[in-house]
Amino acid sequence: MQNFLRRGAAAAKTEEVAIAEEVAIAEEIEDPANIYPYDLVPESPDHDFRSWSPPGGDRYTEYKDGDDPYVITPSIIAKSDDVARTRREHVKNAMKHAWGGYKKYAFGHDEVAPLNKSYKDGWGGMGTTLVDSLDTLWLMDMKEEFWEARDWVRDHLKSDIHHTVSTFETTIRSLGGLLAAYDWSGDKTFYDKALDLGERLFHAFDNNVLPSSSVNLHTGAAVSRGSTNIAEAGTLQVEFRFLAE
Repeated sequence: MQNFLRRGAAAAKTEEVAIAEEVAIAEEIEDPANIYPYDLVPESPDHDFRSWSPPGGDRYTEYKDGDDPYVITPSIIAKSDDVARTRREHVKNAMKHAWGGYKKYAFGHDEVAPLNKSYKDGWGGMGTTLVDSLDTLWLMDMKEEFWEARDWVRDHLKSDIHHTVSTFETTIRSLGGLLAAYDWSGDKTFYDKALDLGERLFHAFDNNVLPSSSVNLHTGAAVSRGSTNIAEAGTLQVEFRFLAE
């Protein structure tokens, strides 16, 4: 009986808080300056974004100093969520389009060259775009494309290349891509490839407290440009800590 009364009192308290919040919101938005001014219109499934014209800069300047100038009511949040749900299919379609171009003209290569419908291997020919896209494919429920990419990683991805790569870029894109794919899918292919690549990249730490900016993935020779970007060095801990676990 006491538990029942306590639950009833808690529910009444929650309702009181909700009512008080609604009253406070109503009082705030009596000032027209506090009313959220932007339209929240859901997109139709067949909307053609190719006709969209960028409206230019100098928008939303009221937010530039970190201010929160408008009262965000529960109804605005609900409308915003509705708009986001209609837009996400268009975002996925954009990913399908981008991936389709990569698959057709550059699958397994570092980058697609869209203007001449070819590819580039400026990152050492490690399928950088493919590996960097793995977690996006998974999150967007493009599982067929994900497993096809996994097969390429399993059968063709090699990290033992006589090429000097950027420690930072290769860590965040290639090592991070493999680890994210492993974290989502649990497929050991990604872990094995990540471990091999991580051990090669780790030679960047051989002679310095801070990592060298570049490293040869075959010889392990580290190359420093004379200084270390602290932001680049600091972000490496995300991937290497995950790999160490």
